[in-house]
Amino acid sequence: QHTRPLREMSDVAVALVPAASAKALKDALKVRGWLSTARRPAMVGGRIAFPLADGAEDAIALAASTPPFCDIEAVERIATDALAVKKAPPPQKQKPHSAHKARVAAAPTRAQERSFGGGAAIRGSSMLPPAAAVQRVECGDADYEWLQRQVFSGRRPAVLSGLPLGECVGGWSADRLARAHCASPSVSVHVCASSTVDLAGHRPANTPRNFVFRSMPFAEAVRRCSGSGGGGGGGDGGGDGGDGGGDFGPILEPLLNAGERYYLRSVGGDTRKEAADFPRTFPDLARECNLLPPRPDKEGD
Repeated sequence: QHTRPLREMSDVAVALVPAASAKALKDALKVRGWLSTARRPAMVGGRIAFPLADGAEDAIALAASTPPFCDIEAVERIATDALAVKKAPPPQKQKPHSAHKARVAAAPTRAQERSFGGGAAIRGSSMLPPAAAVQRVECGDADYEWLQRQVFSGRRPAVLSGLPLGECVGGWSADRLARAHCASPSVSVHVCASSTVDLAGHRPANTPRNFVFRSMPFAEAVRRCSGSGGGGGGGDGGGDGGDGGGDFGPILEPLLNAGERYYLRSVGGDTRKEAADFPRTFPDLARECNLLPPRPDKEGD
């Protein structure tokens, strides 16, 4: 029977980091699967020692020149008993299930089917029927009553073209959005170290997400997504968002690493319970955007 060497049984690899960089480095190590889940971090010589997963030492050596891993002061092996063992979570009490819930729990786990490609399933294998073509309507100078007769009464998805949307067309540069008043003091942003954000329904079941949540002012989120935040931009274009020279001030450091992506899903007082309300959250931007011609009974409001 093969046995591990005594050295591997009595010590563990750790990344030694300064306290100021501990939060960002912990998140980056966790996202990549380099942080050991068997033991807890500890203070060693005035620095925080993060236990590393098997094989992480070589990976960290390759990434040592990129933020935030360049803040790791050393990777060493220390005595195993210097780090406390994580206790397993207590078993949860099983709540009684209805017959419907029991059937759902017993069903085999698989990726959620999506009409736009089957989610994590193989493209072309979706069991949903093909979607009908979406109606495209050239509106021109259409008023609300015309739209009601020609589009809204059908209660089907439609793409409306040619509507006079207002100052927002061509005027919403990254600099303008960053200066906009946001009623919410902070927004919750998905930060992903890779180019693809694995949201629920788009990744295999029971696999960890590849992003972390970070709260920040809306202006900072715009700066980061426009490419002036140091992370490389939140979309395919990156750069300064076509701002044409807006002054964003000093470049922001990446939260995880260079090239990270950002995804802002919704803003508001409670994003889990409240629907997004654009006019209430961004009142000055709402005044620059006319989504639809006014209803006859609402003109002048």
